[in-house]
Amino acid sequence: MGGMTARPLEPLIDEATTWDAVLWWRLELRSLDDAPFTQRTVAVLGPKGAWEKEYGRPSVGGCLQTLLYVLSLAAPTAGAGWMLLWALGGGGGEAPVDVAGVASLLSVVITVVSEFVYRNRPRATAMAAVRKVYLAHIVPGLITIGIAVSGSLADPEVGGSLWWLIPVVADVLVHVALWVRRVTVKTGPRNPIENVEQSVRELTTAVRERVLASRNAAVDRLLGQGKIDAETASRAKLSALGMMSLTVAGEARSSYYPEAHEGIDPR
Repeated sequence: MGGMTARPLEPLIDEATTWDAVLWWRLELRSLDDAPFTQRTVAVLGPKGAWEKEYGRPSVGGCLQTLLYVLSLAAPTAGAGWMLLWALGGGGGEAPVDVAGVASLLSVVITVVSEFVYRNRPRATAMAAVRKVYLAHIVPGLITIGIAVSGSLADPEVGGSLWWLIPVVADVLVHVALWVRRVTVKTGPRNPIENVEQSVRELTTAVRERVLASRNAAVDRLLGQGKIDAETASRAKLSALGMMSLTVAGEARSSYYPEAHEGIDPR
C-alpha cells in the first residue's frame, strides 16, 4: 500500500448520507495522505473495506518495493535450484556457481538497503514471519555452498569458480547475524499500535500540525452537517494523531490482519 498525493476530505463527508465506522477509518487514512508512512501503519489496523476504498490502485513505489522483496527471496532459491539441477545431472560441465553467486549478490544488496530503511524507521514485525524470511536465505545458501564444495572436491576444475561463493556466504552470514540480533535486541515498537505511535513521532512538526488541522476541520464539518454528535466530535478531536479511528470506531477493525491485534515480537 502506498501513499497518494493529498486528496480533499470534503467530498468524502458531503457524499455520505450517514456516517459509519468504516467511513471514520477512510477519513483518517485520507487525512494522512501527506504522511504515507504513518498512513500505512494506520491502514494495517483498519478494516479491509476502508483501505480497499482508499487504495484503489497500487502505487509505483509500492509495486517496486514488493517486486524487490520477492526478488530477494526468490534469488537465493533460484541459485540453489540451479546448483541442484547441476548435481542431479551428474555434475558434468562447469558448476553454475556464478549463477548462484549473482543471485545471492542481488539478495545481499536488497537486504542491506532494506535494513538501512528499517534502522531509520523501525517497525514491529511478527517473529514467525521474519524467521521464514531468514530461512529462505540461509537454507538455499547452505545448499549452494555444500554442493559447490563437494563438487570441487570431486572435480578440481570446479574449484576455479568457488570465488562466486563469496556473495553466497555473505548472504547466509548477513541473515544469521540479523536473526541473532533480532533475538537479542528488544528495542523499537512491539506491536502495530506502537508502530503508529513511532511513525507519528517521525513526522516533522509542520506535517503533524497540518494533518491534525485537516483532520479536525473534517470533524467540525461532520458535526456541522449533523452526521455526528458533539460528544463524538470532541472525542475524535482529542484523540492522538493516528488514533482517531481506534478511539471512535474501533469496532470496525478487521480480522483480515489478526497480527495487528495480537502480541507481536518486540522488534
